[in-house]
Amino acid sequence: MIVFVHIGYGQKQLFITPSLGMAFPLSYTISPSAGDIGYGPNTFDFGASLDLSLQYQINQQWIIFAGLRTSNDTGFSIRYGDPDKDFLKGGLSTASHTIRFPIGFQKHVSTHKWFKVKRRATILKNISGEKNEDILYLALFRLRILAGFSYNYTEPMTDDNQLSSFSSGTFTYNVIERNTFSASLGVTLQFFNYEKNHIQLTILYSQGLSQVLTSTVNYELVSGNYEAIIGSRGSYISLQLGYPIRIADFSKKKN
Repeated sequence: MIVFVHIGYGQKQLFITPSLGMAFPLSYTISPSAGDIGYGPNTFDFGASLDLSLQYQINQQWIIFAGLRTSNDTGFSIRYGDPDKDFLKGGLSTASHTIRFPIGFQKHVSTHKWFKVKRRATILKNISGEKNEDILYLALFRLRILAGFSYNYTEPMTDDNQLSSFSSGTFTYNVIERNTFSASLGVTLQFFNYEKNHIQLTILYSQGLSQVLTSTVNYELVSGNYEAIIGSRGSYISLQLGYPIRIADFSKKKN
């Protein structure tokens, strides 16, 4: 059961939030591999990401943030091969380390209380003083949407703008622009208990605003020789797990 309630957690608080996650670089086809019916972009291989964010809660509805993100989330991946003709299905993926400086906001949408346990009602009866019904639920979280922009720098690799080989052929990794910008949109589940924030789960989509790299892939299969041209704007999807640490509370009243 989902219950929507009015939130009552503190206002004007400052948090620092470290988080770890998985980043899935996204690419697109510029010129497809004609004749290979097994060809397609995006195998959804992933790399690790590390984020450090400073979040300022203005009020019950709004949070603004700025931070640093480091991850192998700029690159491309393809799948190829027809098992009926080539007796295999192969894949190729590569990614560059990218440093990002995001800024943006979070907007509270709703508060959810899931999995009410009736047996906990006896515990609540035995609590003296002010009682909090949150103890009756196994999962409590606040749903937020987030949006923002970031400046990105894609670091050089040893095989940039060079011909490299893989099991079925060769490819070039041509970096066009290292300094780029991107826009992001996502959702955050902020788990809590007794008005204290705990684990924060974020699903984020970031769309690059300009082309970062292209790659020409040549490969040989039983059914023939093929060529595809792939591009990337540095877009990615990420799944992040963080923990907000409160470092200041400006809403407390002085006696």
